[in-house]
Amino acid sequence: MTALSPATVLAGSADRHADTVAVVDGRVRVTYAELWLEARCYGAGLRAAGVRGGDAVALLAPNVVDFPRVYFGALVAGAVAVPVAVPVGPQAVQLAREARLLVCHTSHLAAGRRISVRAGVPLLTVGPGRGPSDVPRLEDLGDVPPGRTGGFADTDLDPAGRTEVDPDDTDVVLGCLPLGGRFGQTVTLTGTFRAGATLVLLGRFTGPAALDLMLREQVTVFHGTSAMYAALLDAARGRDSLPRLRRWVSRAPLPPSLRQRFTSTFDTVVHVAEGERDSSGRPDASTGRWRTARRLRSRRLGCHGERYRRGPGS
Repeated sequence: MTALSPATVLAGSADRHADTVAVVDGRVRVTYAELWLEARCYGAGLRAAGVRGGDAVALLAPNVVDFPRVYFGALVAGAVAVPVAVPVGPQAVQLAREARLLVCHTSHLAAGRRISVRAGVPLLTVGPGRGPSDVPRLEDLGDVPPGRTGGFADTDLDPAGRTEVDPDDTDVVLGCLPLGGRFGQTVTLTGTFRAGATLVLLGRFTGPAALDLMLREQVTVFHGTSAMYAALLDAARGRDSLPRLRRWVSRAPLPPSLRQRFTSTFDTVVHVAEGERDSSGRPDASTGRWRTARRLRSRRLGCHGERYRRGPGS
């Protein structure tokens, strides 16, 4: 399968699933057509701020709808999106030093200003509320004329080769893992958008909040870690109703005791998606395509046999 820029993936889903809700963030619901337009506008804003093809754009944002807006906006601008992990770690300044500029969500503005000063890169804000008057807002910088495709005209892209851990276009995926992480980018964000499914974001994970959100939004696919599965199991105690999802996916195998208790309580099996080799999950700066194909191994816990698929870079 031909390697595709993640921006092309979003463009394809915007063409095929224009009116489908792409992202749910609290009360905010954004369709694929709206998200693609917003990404192109943000891309134009980044170009107006001096970003050029091959540049890196550092992004500091939690799991909110502005993350995919800026992430794909950077790709539309021909840049490489470089998420800075939330919470901010010691590598944040080094990542920002290699970028043309830093885009910071207003909820993390204090950390963003520190990183900007230490790395010596310009700072832009994005998100609700206005930051200090000396910090430009990305929303104010760019616009896209009607009919512009942002350079991705070939949107006839049919996601093929899906395995049992991949969503389809009827799924509602709960995104709890940080979108700035490797798994969050390649599996949750790009995988969901490639399928034309709906991504429901939860900024701060707790077991009760996740279960409530699953029931309210009729979630069908969950991506999480062992700690998240343990928290969900604890939160399930004493509840009258529990969500019945089509797919439960863990980033790594669950401990046997946790697996047994979870599968019994939720009457399900848990699939595992394991990266066989490390990959940055970022596109090549010169081509906008994924540098390497990342193979994911998926299997149902407690079952023999394995299935393999190519990751988003294949």
